[in-house]
Amino acid sequence: MAETQCDIIMPVYNRLDLTKGCLDSIYARTRIPINLILIDNASFAETKDFLEGFRASKDNVRLVRNERNLGWIKAVNQGMALSSSRYVCIMNNDTVVRTDGWLSRMIEVAEMAADIGLVNPSFDTKNETCRTGKPFIEVDFCRGYCILIKRVVVDRIGRLDEAYGAGYYDDDDYSVRAIRAGFKCVKANNVLVEHMRDSTFKTVFGEDNRMALHEKNKALFYSKWGRRLNLFFAIMRIGDRKKVSGLLLSLARRQHRICLWNFADPLRIEHTNIIERRLPKIFPSAIISLRLYINSRKKKARQYDIVFTGDIKMGIGRGYNISRLDLEKDASLISELIEARARA
Repeated sequence: MAETQCDIIMPVYNRLDLTKGCLDSIYARTRIPINLILIDNASFAETKDFLEGFRASKDNVRLVRNERNLGWIKAVNQGMALSSSRYVCIMNNDTVVRTDGWLSRMIEVAEMAADIGLVNPSFDTKNETCRTGKPFIEVDFCRGYCILIKRVVVDRIGRLDEAYGAGYYDDDDYSVRAIRAGFKCVKANNVLVEHMRDSTFKTVFGEDNRMALHEKNKALFYSKWGRRLNLFFAIMRIGDRKKVSGLLLSLARRQHRICLWNFADPLRIEHTNIIERRLPKIFPSAIISLRLYINSRKKKARQYDIVFTGDIKMGIGRGYNISRLDLEKDASLISELIEARARA
């Protein structure tokens, strides 16, 4: 295959209608030379014949046929073993590219900083908005439906972990490995690749089996990296802004979701796992108590795991694990406490 800037790897298992739509959108909206690596996971005759004909009609397509369905992860790894370009893009066949020049735009984002390792496009046609007005925002992990990966990341951390079987949490795992190796995961705000979620899995697995696989892989992921926690921080004052921002950002990069109620000057940390709310310095303990009561009425998965109130004097904690540790003075203790809770 030709030397190009990016190889696109696409596993396929049937769903010919979606596969055709995806391929048409790639070739219609891609403005740079590519290599396309198709991994046919033992599709039925109609899809098999189409892929063979498609390969024959293009000079930049490589087709690998598996005689049994090896699952999405092994298929991706097959493609990664054949890839040699500076960038590799893993792509589901149940996606549709909606942005002209999508791939070159994602590469432009990746090249904005040496530590940007993985890039997602936006995927939701209804709810995707640019929160920062900037070309990208940092995210907790890159979703597997369409990921642009720098070659240096693959060289450093390898391929997907096949312990996750057919799929689920493999993209989370790969992102965490990249983050722990010093790379960032970001989302390109000006690129849209629509994803028809779980369409292939729904044809392969029944709902019960699909959910069982999801829960099994979630347990595997948590055993490796710890649980994702919902954290609430209330701040009355900020001395060392860089230190406070660094701590919160490090927690967000460890997958934790942070609700920050700031009664001081806003920090404006640009990460999708950090939601900051600026509040006036009026009755902070009463305002926080009301917030905790409202949160306690939500589903268990959305309740806060730890509440950090710093120097704000609180009354009854309403059953929450409330800590008075200070974000600046006790940064290392806060990290240790959260890590221990995540591993519990």
